[in-house]
Amino acid sequence: MTALKSSIGREYTNASLPKLAAITCDIESDFGGRTGGFELLENAAPVEELLEWCKRMNAPLTGFVVTSLFERKFPGVQTLIKNGIELHPHSHSHDVKTYRDTSLQEIAKAQDVWTKHFGTPAEGYRAPQGVLSPGDLLALQENGYSFDSSIFPAKRMGVFDNRDLPRNPWDWHNGLLELPFAATSDRKRLTLSTVKLWGKKYWEKRLDDLSPSIVLDTHLHDFATPRGLRSLPLYLQIAYSRNKDEGYALLSWLTEELQERGYRFVTMTE
Repeated sequence: MTALKSSIGREYTNASLPKLAAITCDIESDFGGRTGGFELLENAAPVEELLEWCKRMNAPLTGFVVTSLFERKFPGVQTLIKNGIELHPHSHSHDVKTYRDTSLQEIAKAQDVWTKHFGTPAEGYRAPQGVLSPGDLLALQENGYSFDSSIFPAKRMGVFDNRDLPRNPWDWHNGLLELPFAATSDRKRLTLSTVKLWGKKYWEKRLDDLSPSIVLDTHLHDFATPRGLRSLPLYLQIAYSRNKDEGYALLSWLTEELQERGYRFVTMTE
């Protein structure tokens, strides 16, 4: 049993949940900081294209933004704000090498920067790489967050193993709401990255095996490929190159399949 399992209060049942899906995008440096570049934020075009797709598909976007990006005023981030997109913090620095040791400070700093930037506190939070520890739950509550969306109820080698956590939303003992990412009953992570990696044929047989409440994870590099791809380790170059030009086509397919199954697309707080 994971240390987080004992911190769960109320789990929501299938019968209590409407069929809702939320498309989220983590707004961060290219490839999650692995290359040190910000190519996809340095001009507005990648974000503008994503917003146009969302409008066309009637599927609103929720962004989770690394708050240290605000001071640099990247056009991509400014475009999200200008268009009134629902946003929440995705840590302050997104430093995956230190986050496990600095998560409490990151949670507090993100809220502080957010409140100063927007004048009101953030409602939700997302940790880098789905890393959440029991001690973070109190920090999230104390810093004024009402929900978290960090948990993959699945396994990622060397990062987390949350296969014993629910696939439906739940309340932690302190009342904080958890909105987990989508996963199948055999605990395969459904994200745009995994759809691109494993392909349409793999996933079309598994779309009936999802929770009524779906949170889909995407990144800007799912839709456009930064030049820094070549500086990544070979295994990541191979993974990110799989269906690399098919991000919008595959997300359109997935969205339409879910809509046909009765899912309504909403933002995280709708």
